[in-house]
Amino acid sequence: RRGAQGCPASPCRRFGTKCTACQQGIPPTQVVRKAQDFVYHLHCFACIICSRQLATGDEFYLMEDGRLVCKEDYETAKQNDDSEAGAKRPRTTITAKQLETLKNAYKNSPKPARHVREQLSSETGLDMRVVQNRRAKEKRLKKDAGGHRWGQFYKSVKRSRGGGKLEKESSAEDCGISDSELSFRGE
Repeated sequence: RRGAQGCPASPCRRFGTKCTACQQGIPPTQVVRKAQDFVYHLHCFACIICSRQLATGDEFYLMEDGRLVCKEDYETAKQNDDSEAGAKRPRTTITAKQLETLKNAYKNSPKPARHVREQLSSETGLDMRVVQNRRAKEKRLKKDAGGHRWGQFYKSVKRSRGGGKLEKESSAEDCGISDSELSFRGE
């Protein structure tokens, strides 16, 4: 029995060298091309983009996974990536005055309507997207700050649990919580 490459099915296909591109076995008598530690059939030694078979002396790029790209296609792809990367919008820097205006508006109305956001946008000279994103950030910062306060309270209660009853009462009084609330929550 012979395999697709003219190699006996058992030894070469299972244990012999395999082509990096097609993963088929390579018989020991066949001519191959090598790139670093990768081995290819002659017909598999080709650019993955334009499928042009690469010859001796051709410049190409070897990808980490063993795929080959001719120099022309690589440079074209790189130029496209560079132009797309340049198309990303720059980060917006908000001045102190703009930030103060936004904070005051969010203090008055934590969830401003669209027309209010549009007005803020025109007052500050910021894009609508920036105004909306800043509102979301303010909301997140406020939420995180609240979580920080409760975290401090629970730490003080945990520290006082190791001591006597007197320490528990004093830490509860410090936090403005009555004894009954503390025992309900903590014990």
